[in-house]
Amino acid sequence: MVGSAIACVLAIAVSTPPAVAAPANDAGLFGSADPTYDGVYRQSYALMGLAAAQAEVPDSAIDWLIDQQCADGSFMGYRPDTAVPCPPSDPANFTGPDTNSTALALAALVIVSNGQDAESAAFAAQDWLRQQQTSGGGFPYYPGGKADTNSTGLALAAFGLVDGTQRIKQRAAAFLRRHVYGCATEPQQMGGLPYMAGSLPDALSTTQGLLGLADAFIVRERTQRKAAPAMTCGAGDRATDPKDATARWIAAQITTSGGSLPDAFSPEEADWNSTALGVIGLVATRTSGRATGLAIAALQENAASYISDGTTDRPAALGTLLLAAVASGEDPREFGGVDLPRRLLATLQG
Repeated sequence: MVGSAIACVLAIAVSTPPAVAAPANDAGLFGSADPTYDGVYRQSYALMGLAAAQAEVPDSAIDWLIDQQCADGSFMGYRPDTAVPCPPSDPANFTGPDTNSTALALAALVIVSNGQDAESAAFAAQDWLRQQQTSGGGFPYYPGGKADTNSTGLALAAFGLVDGTQRIKQRAAAFLRRHVYGCATEPQQMGGLPYMAGSLPDALSTTQGLLGLADAFIVRERTQRKAAPAMTCGAGDRATDPKDATARWIAAQITTSGGSLPDAFSPEEADWNSTALGVIGLVATRTSGRATGLAIAALQENAASYISDGTTDRPAALGTLLLAAVASGEDPREFGGVDLPRRLLATLQG
């Protein structure tokens, strides 16, 4: 039950919050929708996407993210009043500082650093985040909770940008490897990552795991083999190379569906967020060019519905698409008929 509840919170974080206006004092925040669940998440992906596309990165947007930081270096989903200290992390109620928000903010601050304030904030964030690694090498969503693959993948991706973290990364990668479905499992499960042990593989867990395993913040166009990587297993049916294994699962799912990854809660529907993350990870592995092409074509065809709910644009989706477009060598200013940087910058609150 706990794993399911956490997965539901993650689903809220990667989908559009209710169309409630953001507080009027959120100058520098991307998007006008209620930021309660995804303020730091969407800001971080927006900043990384703009940086990847070499577009304008407004200082006010960086300042907004820095102002959201808690005194101990952590980040939570959103602080409506930054004059009020952050509450303690509460894994039972999914409140307070969390590793996902902190990892994404860390990555964004390292990538778009515009001065000493951003550097200091990034240093404090990585210092807090490294303290959350469990004895088994994984990271929990909230400190005190059980480690999961989603959080571990994001933390690993963020630490890929930080010098002197080799041991942290090795332990996180080993944690992910232990959770990869092995060669003796059902063909449709081989190489996939479950949110936690005992669950079935899902798109978000596997793509975020690959982001970390493939060091995929930020990826620029590179040569890819058309075929997906082969998967081999060693003792205990453990994947020999978890990066190849997860890439294989993602490529197989995309190929089977004709261009998208399935939604974890509604498998008959496409999960465009995970599909975009999957593209980034696949390009980083230099494999699966055929599956990457299918996914990019599907993302271009469905870009309009992914980035907008019909009334407001989704900054996180725009930022993620920017990362995918840059990784695949597509023009981010003409992606599925959308000028992604322009649309994203238009959501900035003044």
